[in-house]
Amino acid sequence: ETPTSSMTISTATTNNNDNTSTRRDLQCLLKAELHLHLEGAMRRSTLEELCRKYHLDVPPDTRHQTFDDFSAFVQVYVKSCEVLREPSDVERLLLEVAQDAQSYGAVWIEVAPSLTFYAPRFGGLAATLQLLATAAEKAETATGVGIGLVISVERHLGLPAAETLAQVTVEAAAAATTTIHGRPAVVGFGLHGPEQGFPPAQFQTLFEKVVGQGLRPESAAVDKDSAPTIISVPHAGEYAPSTQVSGAQSVLDAMELLHARRIAHGVLAIHNDAVLETIRKKQVCLDVCVTSNRLLKVFGDKDRSNSQNNDNNDNPHDSSSSSDFYHPLPELLQRGIRCSINSDDPLLFGCTLLGEYELCRSHLGLSDAQLARCAKTSIQYSCAPLDFQARWMAQIDEWMVDGPD
Repeated sequence: ETPTSSMTISTATTNNNDNTSTRRDLQCLLKAELHLHLEGAMRRSTLEELCRKYHLDVPPDTRHQTFDDFSAFVQVYVKSCEVLREPSDVERLLLEVAQDAQSYGAVWIEVAPSLTFYAPRFGGLAATLQLLATAAEKAETATGVGIGLVISVERHLGLPAAETLAQVTVEAAAAATTTIHGRPAVVGFGLHGPEQGFPPAQFQTLFEKVVGQGLRPESAAVDKDSAPTIISVPHAGEYAPSTQVSGAQSVLDAMELLHARRIAHGVLAIHNDAVLETIRKKQVCLDVCVTSNRLLKVFGDKDRSNSQNNDNNDNPHDSSSSSDFYHPLPELLQRGIRCSINSDDPLLFGCTLLGEYELCRSHLGLSDAQLARCAKTSIQYSCAPLDFQARWMAQIDEWMVDGPD
């Protein structure tokens, strides 16, 4: 009997033979979400309800607004952590996130909890990690959506805090007791928080301790026995860490120093052809979030002229247009870069996983074949069991065959 024999992950088949539709139904396209901050995926209604329950001020609604930096919505994210006061709150959060994912056609999600901010209320980091795993298992049972946890250090909290969290992560993996239906609950180790002032090099030793240099796969086609228990999935290439370290260099460092298998964002690599070629050769996946990039003004409207052969222009420009904007995802795909499509922080940006796929079709002009390729990439680069991956990717092929021409 395999360790995953008790899994209840959904294997529902697609049914896309709707002759009344002129386009394939993107909800029926099976997909995984790999770049999703757990607390940032809280429903706005849940946040408001829990604020009232605990007599806390309700933070402003930041959905669909543009921002000059992260500071504008920090208040909302902090509040989404602050309202997690009881185990039932954590269980509700995981359940609702899984329910939402299911409604968008997701069969697997890898969520990144900011547990450092509320662990003291639940008995410390190790106890909180176990609580999250238990809640995820319940949510998986209820929805059929597979769940993995990505434990991430916060750059701005300093190396001592990061080292403590890393040690808890390593101990949880070694003990093999923090599980979701028999699988290791923790599937990834990430790096969150503002990039400015905190380049990847500062965290090299930490990542080697958790993911191990010798465990880094050079492609997603990893054998079951050789696949690392925890993979490296840092944020990089959303903003430039400094005037000395460009956004593209940050992406390169995430691959070379942090042994990234996937990179959250990574889009500023578009400014450097050599870095793009390294991403392609190493078969690293970029977990892209279009709405997040647009609202944070990572790129300006139709900023294509600044996206090629320029590693010194990482400053964002105005991106206020809601109907016409530039994003490098089509070019990344054209150049052979593996990309998944994700929502990042739905609570903050007002987006959804399904909406991101629709946006990529309607505004970026991605074809159904390209969208299916992104969906396949999300499955292949997930930490879902390989037999489930194979089944889901076959169903994506069916989606392409069964859909309208």
